[in-house]
Amino acid sequence: MFKFCTYTLLTVLTANLLGTVGDTTLTWTSPILPKLYSNDSHVNPLGQPITPLEESWIGSLINIGAMIAPLPFGFLSTKLGRKICLLCIAVPAIVSFLILAFLQNLYWYYFARLLAGVTAGGACSILPAYIAEVAEDSNRGMLSVTLNVFWTFGNLIPYVLGPYLAIVPFNVILAFIPALFFVLFLIIAPESPYYLVGKNQIDKAEESLMKLRSRSRSGVGKELLSIQDSLKFVEKKGNIFDLFKTKANLKALIISVTLMAFQQLSGINAVLFYTQLIFEASGSNLPAEISSIIIGLVLLVSSLIIPFFADSLGRKVFLMISMVGTMVALVVLGTYFFYKESLPDGVKWVPVVSLVLYIVSLDIGLIPFAWTISSELFSVDVKPIGTSLVSLTCWVGSFITTKFFNDLNSTLGQAGTFWLFGGFCFLAILFTVFFVPETRGKSFAEIQEILQK
Repeated sequence: MFKFCTYTLLTVLTANLLGTVGDTTLTWTSPILPKLYSNDSHVNPLGQPITPLEESWIGSLINIGAMIAPLPFGFLSTKLGRKICLLCIAVPAIVSFLILAFLQNLYWYYFARLLAGVTAGGACSILPAYIAEVAEDSNRGMLSVTLNVFWTFGNLIPYVLGPYLAIVPFNVILAFIPALFFVLFLIIAPESPYYLVGKNQIDKAEESLMKLRSRSRSGVGKELLSIQDSLKFVEKKGNIFDLFKTKANLKALIISVTLMAFQQLSGINAVLFYTQLIFEASGSNLPAEISSIIIGLVLLVSSLIIPFFADSLGRKVFLMISMVGTMVALVVLGTYFFYKESLPDGVKWVPVVSLVLYIVSLDIGLIPFAWTISSELFSVDVKPIGTSLVSLTCWVGSFITTKFFNDLNSTLGQAGTFWLFGGFCFLAILFTVFFVPETRGKSFAEIQEILQK
């Protein structure tokens, strides 16, 4: 059913470890924040319970770091290459987790969360582009969404380990993951052939393709010519202003940024950050930590299914199914919270089922394909800058929804907050129907022709 080279797959899977690192930083708050509210110094290393304001900063500062990261890493990716850039992105996460393990002070926690954001934001901006550039046209969709499997595995790790481990061993284990990525990626991964052709290093690009495809020089000749053809109109390295000079790049920017804004306005990061606290507030019959693990497992299972259909059903189909399911789940969840006080105990399973539907729906469409589509739409010369702006959009949206999630709950009620997120999903459906192109199975050159019309 699928044709791909073993070494290409090995390279993509190794690169995807950085995605696992990025998402461990996101759900780290879910099991840790309840501990930081504890009066027990054996549980809470800070010595005293945090305040709601301090909680909001611990939860949201990662987004500030992630906002800072995309443009510098996009520049570094253009100048020094995708591989060196991805190796550099892993380092702040290692430092962050070690600080959280051994420097138990609130302000060090703030700084560590900023550093974690640098890794999360950098990974989101550069990793999808690297994967798209080392994959073949025939399997680019499948290999691109394997990143989502590693992201969701990263979500699961804090849910599983966090409630049952003390803070020091928990963070030491998390620090090991980016260190492992650094070593494996350094040894295994070649540089992107698109980057090398763009630098006019044709011989090295050919060597990269030979390694990725496990073929002889003659066996990669056609693909090398295709890459050169896609870059033949690129006379210089793109800058941010080039995004506005052609119809294709401008449309790519508008579509990619809008899709990513809708991804965050669905509330996904707010839900992931505060999963355990949401379950505690819902009054569900299941313990909050068990419910969080269920959510993480559902995310992982659903993400394992999508790669097998990404290149057969198409991006738009998954996006449509995703947003309809997400909207329904949010409406049901909001309705549950609205009537919670008058509901019988027999319906306390509704929050878990609703959040499972919510997570599955996002995980089969809007989460992976917002990134996949952005990595496909931009021309190669502006891809690092374009995807960096998309990543910046993601983290600005994430900061808004996570920093002000509790304020929204206070103003609108939890029901109103979830209904608001559901309303944004409805707008996302309309946007996808009328403006998002189908990119399944198309080369980068073909996608540019579609956008230029």
